[in-house]
Amino acid sequence: VMTKRYLMNQKQEGIVSNWDGAWEEKDTAETPKDKFYAMFSELNESGFESFLADNPEYLENGYDEINIDLIGEPSQTHYDTGLKTRQGDPVLALDVKHGILIVEQTGEDALGLEYAGKLALCKKPENVYVGTCEGLGDYGSYVSEIADRYSATLGINASGFADYEGNGTGGLPYGFLKSEGTELQGAVGNGWKIIGFDESNHLQVGEFSDTSGLRDAVEFHPALIINGQNLVAGTGMNDQQPRTAIGQAKDGTVLMLVIDGRQFHSFGVSIERCGEIMGEYGAYQASMLDGGSSSVMVYRGREITSPTTLSQNEEGRYLPDAFLVK
Repeated sequence: VMTKRYLMNQKQEGIVSNWDGAWEEKDTAETPKDKFYAMFSELNESGFESFLADNPEYLENGYDEINIDLIGEPSQTHYDTGLKTRQGDPVLALDVKHGILIVEQTGEDALGLEYAGKLALCKKPENVYVGTCEGLGDYGSYVSEIADRYSATLGINASGFADYEGNGTGGLPYGFLKSEGTELQGAVGNGWKIIGFDESNHLQVGEFSDTSGLRDAVEFHPALIINGQNLVAGTGMNDQQPRTAIGQAKDGTVLMLVIDGRQFHSFGVSIERCGEIMGEYGAYQASMLDGGSSSVMVYRGREITSPTTLSQNEEGRYLPDAFLVK
């Protein structure tokens, strides 16, 4: 494993995000319906129209106000909601006002073991930022508490943290941290990547000496995709664990992935498969975030993935920060 990681880090050395010529301006559709399908291009229009015909209550206030939430218990899998993306994944939630589409992720990884989780597609990158726990530097909070503190609609775990002998309080992040324009901690470097958004809402991934242009960022590793190149394919990083990752497509869509692990409904997913999932949804930049027992996704005040902790609590672990969506 150490050899695989060394070779992977060598492959990633010195590579940083570059959006020049890659950023795609969003469609300037005029009608609410056209704007809806331009924003949520992952949906099959005919299939979604059939769903609306069968469930007209979702369209009572127009396309601008569609709000669908079909998410059950965090460990529920293999949904049949009657809606799928063009990639073939079940649609679980759709919130037009906040620009959020949540789909289920299931499958078998390289080891032949099943995995399950959620992928959130966030269409308003200007609304994605880093929020911190109230006791930063001292004690952490559940991601649900961090989301509540910032009145966020959606959130996923972000930074790693100091956890000496497994007894850390979750309040001390490891590596670079910047929240809403304020730098709170410096970078560690040494192959770790700064992962965050600049003032133009582009996701930047790399080892940056100048971080003044970043508005919200953390530090972790490895990078999955930089400038459209999958950096983890063929690395043999195929051990299945709970995972969290973030990415961005050329049209600005922010991808937030959380896969459960170490449980009967989901054994976890490999780093290689995380890269593949991000690529399937068009990620041009993407990186891993902290995983393991930290991995969790929160939507509208509740955990919609199933964290694995020694205490088996539904909230997950106490953590220093989270990527949030307003």
